[in-house]
Amino acid sequence: MISIYDLPEYLHSFDLCVASFAMFFNCFLIYLILTKSPAQLGVYRYLMVFISVFEVLYCILEVCLVPIHYSYRSSVVVLIRTSDKIFNRQTLLFLDAFYWGFFGSSLSIFAIHFVYRYLVISGNPLLRTFQSWKFILWLLIPIVVGFMWAFTGIVLCAPTEEFTEFMRKPIKEVFDEDIEEFEYLGAFMYERSSKNNSFLVYCGPIAGMIIMCLTVFASFIVIVVSGIKCYLRIKQLISNVSTTSSRCQALQSQLFHALVVQTLIPMILLHTPVTLKFAFAIFDAGLGPYCFFMSMTIALYPAIDPLPNFFLISPYRKAIKKILKFYLLGKKPKPNAAEQVNQTSMT
Repeated sequence: MISIYDLPEYLHSFDLCVASFAMFFNCFLIYLILTKSPAQLGVYRYLMVFISVFEVLYCILEVCLVPIHYSYRSSVVVLIRTSDKIFNRQTLLFLDAFYWGFFGSSLSIFAIHFVYRYLVISGNPLLRTFQSWKFILWLLIPIVVGFMWAFTGIVLCAPTEEFTEFMRKPIKEVFDEDIEEFEYLGAFMYERSSKNNSFLVYCGPIAGMIIMCLTVFASFIVIVVSGIKCYLRIKQLISNVSTTSSRCQALQSQLFHALVVQTLIPMILLHTPVTLKFAFAIFDAGLGPYCFFMSMTIALYPAIDPLPNFFLISPYRKAIKKILKFYLLGKKPKPNAAEQVNQTSMT
């Protein structure tokens, strides 16, 4: 039977295994995007490459740090064990903040994807901003949000003497190690006095929680509103399909459905667990060792996220079938006329 003390070691092995799949899937997706994308995909291919590169960097950071998500009573924390790391404690603290930044960036990346899909489907004039130098400004949004989350972690949610003493006993009980064996960033929002049942509130961590919650809420609203508008517009286009535009409309529909599935994945694996972690801590009911499952789902995210593109986007699905036939059956793929036209138009 697995002891709770062994869970960090199993998490390390799990992270290594998942990261291997994540690296392969995302690198393969980048190859498909750059070599098999139809001309109609336009600038969207660069957004797809951007998110794949982001997820490769994310899983590298995950393997280097093996972050442990934990929650005790009114606190939430991301722990980094120091004994098995090559970096010094100060570097690990900044890398932990960087990890927070990657999580914040993921929120805005999917929001931007949904906005772009809506602009394409609706023919909105704002689409021109994606076809000029202003495209860089769109890509800067997740970078700015990421730095904001990292700043929140390192400044507003940095270790304090009160937080360290508050976490000392539960860390010893759960990990059988002293708190000094870890570097951490987290929000210790308040504590209840045992003498008169009064509350001692810590304003810095609460301000950090408010910033993060507002970011999550804004991203969610953008995704939902843009997604609904995309769905209604695609429905309208399909009902008025013409022979000259049916292929383009089918591609837009495939891209939208892939984006929906690809957004549900981080919402289920990332946002929902962390939201639950925050919510229970607000009510002084931290989830304790159950947060280990959150650490695993968060590590799983970059390995699963590329998969919808392989199955739902027709040009990539056909390319994979040809590659499998070549390696499994020894049949050399023969490009058809349509593929040759597409590849010519892309160059």
